[in-house]
Amino acid sequence: MNILLLAPDAYGGHGGIALYLRELTLALTRVAEHVTVIPRVMQTEIHDVPPSVTFVADAARGPVAYLNALRRARGADLVICGHVNLLPFACMLARRPLLVVYGIEVWQPPARKLSRPLLHRTRAVVSISAITRDRMLAWSGYRGPTFIVPNSIHADEYGMRAKRPELVAKYGLAGKRVILTVGRLDARERMKGFDEIIRMLPSLPDDVVYLIAGGGDDAPRLQRLAMDAGAGDRVRFTGLFDDREKPDLYALADVYAMPSRGEGFGFVFLEALASGVPVIGSRIDGGREALRDGQLGMLVDPDDPGELRDAIVESLARGKQIPEGLDYFSFENFAERVSRVIRSAGGIERIS
Repeated sequence: MNILLLAPDAYGGHGGIALYLRELTLALTRVAEHVTVIPRVMQTEIHDVPPSVTFVADAARGPVAYLNALRRARGADLVICGHVNLLPFACMLARRPLLVVYGIEVWQPPARKLSRPLLHRTRAVVSISAITRDRMLAWSGYRGPTFIVPNSIHADEYGMRAKRPELVAKYGLAGKRVILTVGRLDARERMKGFDEIIRMLPSLPDDVVYLIAGGGDDAPRLQRLAMDAGAGDRVRFTGLFDDREKPDLYALADVYAMPSRGEGFGFVFLEALASGVPVIGSRIDGGREALRDGQLGMLVDPDDPGELRDAIVESLARGKQIPEGLDYFSFENFAERVSRVIRSAGGIERIS
C-alpha cells in the first residue's frame, strides 16, 4: 500500500500537530510500502525523515508550490488529510480520504465553510482524544467510523536527569522550586492556564517560581499580569527554544502544571511524566485523557484557584518519579492503534 499524507506541517514543523504527524508517518511506514508527505508550511530544518518516506519539502514554498505538488501526486492507495482545513485538497485527490483531528480546530464548525460538508465524505475520522471526537460530533452530525489514537511518547528520550547549571543560572533558579508550563504564548488562545498560575503564585512559599517555556505575542501581557499580581520577580520566560532542549527544561521543574481549558490532548503532559515530574492538568479538557483520568497525575478545575494551589503544594512535597502506566502511550502501542485504523478503514482508492 502507498499512502499520501497531506500535512499542515510535519518534518520541519514546530508544535503538537507537527509532532503528532511525524509520529503518524513513522507508524504508517510499518503498514505501507511507501508514504508521501506533502506539507503546507515548514518552519525549521528537516530532521530524521524515515527512508521509506518521501517528504515533498518544495510544497511548503507557497500556495502555488503546494497546488503543484498535489497535481504531481500519483499512485496513492489511501489519502490521509492531516487537518480539517486541508479537506478541500484531500477531496480533490480522493473520493473518501481519512481525516485526522486534534482539538479546538473541530470543537466548533471550522472557519472554512467548504470543510463542513466535506467532512461527511471522509471514510473515517481519527481523533487524538475522545473529547475532541465528541465535540466534533456534537456540531457536525458526522455518523461515520471514528477512532481514538492518542499521542505517543518515546520515554527513553527523557528520563530523570540532573539540572544543567547553565540553565539554572540563565533563569535565576538557584535555590528555587520550579513550576513549569510549556506552550505557545498566543494572544488568540489564552487557554493554557498561564494566567491562573500567575495570579495564584503569591500565595505559595517565596522560594517557588514559575517558568513559562515558549514564545509568542502574549508574553508582554503575561509579564504585565505578573507585575500587577505582585509576582513580577517570580515569573521567568524562556522565549522560543529548540525542541531538543525540552528534556533539560523538564529537568528544571519540580511540578508541571497546565490547568488548561482548550487542550485536545496535551503531549507536554507525557513529556513531563516521562521526565519524572509530578503533573497537574485540567479535568475539563483533553488533559484528563493524557493523565488517564487522574491515574498519572492530578486533575483540577482551572476556575478554582484554591484547588490549583493545593495540588501544587501536594505535588511539590511528592518529589519526582516516573509513574507506572505511562507505557500506555508508548510508540509501540501507538503504532498498533494506527495499524488497526488502517486495517479497519484504510481500504484501497488508488490515485491514478
